[in-house]
Amino acid sequence: MPDPRLKTYTPQAVRHLGLAGTTLADRQSMRPGTRGNVPPWIGADDPDFHGTLAAIWIWARHQRLSGESRFSAQRGAGWSFVEAAWKKFIPEALGSASSDEAAYDCALALVAHLAERGLGSIDGRRQALIDGAARVLSTYLADLDQPVGREFRDPGFLAWALVQYARAVEDRGLLASGRRFVERVFGMKAPPIWSAEPSGNDGLFDFSSTTATRVLAILACEGNTPFVGAWLRERVAPVAPRDFLPRRLDENTWNACTAWALGRAYVVSTDPIFLQAYSTIMDELERRDDDRDAALGRDRMIRSADTATTFYYALATDALVIAEPAPAHPTVPMVQSSHLRGGVSGRR
Repeated sequence: MPDPRLKTYTPQAVRHLGLAGTTLADRQSMRPGTRGNVPPWIGADDPDFHGTLAAIWIWARHQRLSGESRFSAQRGAGWSFVEAAWKKFIPEALGSASSDEAAYDCALALVAHLAERGLGSIDGRRQALIDGAARVLSTYLADLDQPVGREFRDPGFLAWALVQYARAVEDRGLLASGRRFVERVFGMKAPPIWSAEPSGNDGLFDFSSTTATRVLAILACEGNTPFVGAWLRERVAPVAPRDFLPRRLDENTWNACTAWALGRAYVVSTDPIFLQAYSTIMDELERRDDDRDAALGRDRMIRSADTATTFYYALATDALVIAEPAPAHPTVPMVQSSHLRGGVSGRR
């Protein structure tokens, strides 16, 4: 049974999302040509497709939990920018000619759309675009022979986004595709020790904890069941971090991603190890949030708050939410996959 304290947690998440949403709303461009764009940081003016989608998620999630339409104008402008820039960022297929960020762009489009859909808002034209991005992402994952990418190519995050979307829209084909990928690549083996996760040494970013997103992808596939709770307690808790971990790049973002997974693991498993680790990491992130605006920079070296870190910080804060309005749309029933037939707690 979930910790009863979590039932009173939603107001804390609402407050955080409201602060983060305000920070990103103040940054949003309203100039002709870039109207609706949310730059990655103050002073930047390049179009930021996935950054704008991340901001839309924060604004929509705030409304879902609070019932307030404070950021409706910003969401509308954001979607206008996204739809106008769609062909520039979302290819018809992900291949060698695609941007390194294209798969992530597809995933963020699904994530933002689900948050908007949670408000009962479904635009037919936009839905067709999102469906196309989901199919592109599904094909990409099915053809991915070496799923070892990091940052924008993190396969765990991509699979998590696809499975969450497939469940929400009741697309059994996409759901089966996402689950096949997770079973093939991750299964129910114990993840590697969190602290041993390698750092990216050949790029400018390393924001996504692939260990965290691996756990999140499995949870998305298998749902909140006693067996998954046992898997978390027996196979994930022993390798989970107990503290904020140093990283060469994107230290704040990577730890926020880790806290996101730990929070969800606690909700499902109720193992206090996860809650203690989550709280320790979140306390450090909050300490680094000097002006208490729910926005963070990438690490100690780059302190200017950026959209990506603010997004993952918001995901981490939202991870403990269990009390929220009923979903506006039904979800696909959980169906236990074949690879759960053995392993944890003597189940055969």
